[in-house]
Amino acid sequence: MGLKEKIIKRLEKDVEYTACYIDLGELSEEEREKCFNQFGEGDPNLTLFLKTAYEHGAPSLFCCSGHGTSKPYVTLKVTDENLDLLRKVGKALSLKDVATNFEEHHVLGKRVTYSTHKSTTTKWLKFASYVMENPELYDDITPEIYYHEEIFQSYKPFGFDLKKKLLSYLRGDRKKLPIRKSR
Repeated sequence: MGLKEKIIKRLEKDVEYTACYIDLGELSEEEREKCFNQFGEGDPNLTLFLKTAYEHGAPSLFCCSGHGTSKPYVTLKVTDENLDLLRKVGKALSLKDVATNFEEHHVLGKRVTYSTHKSTTTKWLKFASYVMENPELYDDITPEIYYHEEIFQSYKPFGFDLKKKLLSYLRGDRKKLPIRKSR
């Protein structure tokens, strides 16, 4: 692999989520099941939640079971179609001391992260699966303080736009790169 290819690969990781993302929709049922088990890290609650979320149009972007020592979390892709469901899940989870944060990420797009504040167990993921399966039971929930419904804009790191332009240029899009004029 040449220098140009190495630079392209590095820039893809920095500015495009597809560089390290597995589209479960492109996999067979058997391959998808293996991924749920792998990403579930041996935790049945996390594995169940990942499957349930996927079946309800909210595929995971990131997750961690916490391995019994850290606080578990999941981050799901947000779309116009699943936004109401994910908000309902977040409101219900707020009653279990699980925080909900919606974000418009500069690379990953709209996403929601559910993370526990106090516990290192994943029991709340089983509850979240139940809420997704039965959202009508949670229509009138008043969320606790850990629920943030507004979609916040993420911080875009310095140089992000330049990296995107450089990647485009290296791939063959010959638009001129911005040149800083000296004073």
